[in-house]
Amino acid sequence: MDQVLSRVQMVRPITVAIALTITGEIIYFLLWGVVWFPEGDLWRKLGWTATCGLAMGATIGALVLLFVTGRFTGRRALAAAGAVYAGTLLYCTALCFLIARSVDYFGANSDPSLFVGGSVVPIVLTTVIYAWLVTSENGAKVLARVGL
Repeated sequence: MDQVLSRVQMVRPITVAIALTITGEIIYFLLWGVVWFPEGDLWRKLGWTATCGLAMGATIGALVLLFVTGRFTGRRALAAAGAVYAGTLLYCTALCFLIARSVDYFGANSDPSLFVGGSVVPIVLTTVIYAWLVTSENGAKVLARVGL
């Protein structure tokens, strides 16, 4: 049976994912790209992080809409949304690491553990938050209170 999703149900997974990934990329740009590893073209690093933040969030949101929203509820939805979120971001971390090594940005060559750890730790911390916000009734209430 086909299910018709409301506009809110379609917008939330994408908007929340973009908000989290853009926030993460801003922090990453400022700390890794400006403070700790300022070498390299600042504008290219800013363009890279802004583009990746938007692309990762949009990809996560679209995948959650395609494979989770309307298909699963409760803990299964939480787990599925979390798996999509974490899996996408872990893949992007690996890809970004390889690219950053080739252009020597963000400390990928001089401190690869910090580069990877600086991505993996926030992924772990935000996966449950994302999944809870977009799959639970209480998460929906929180989002509604902030106008989403």
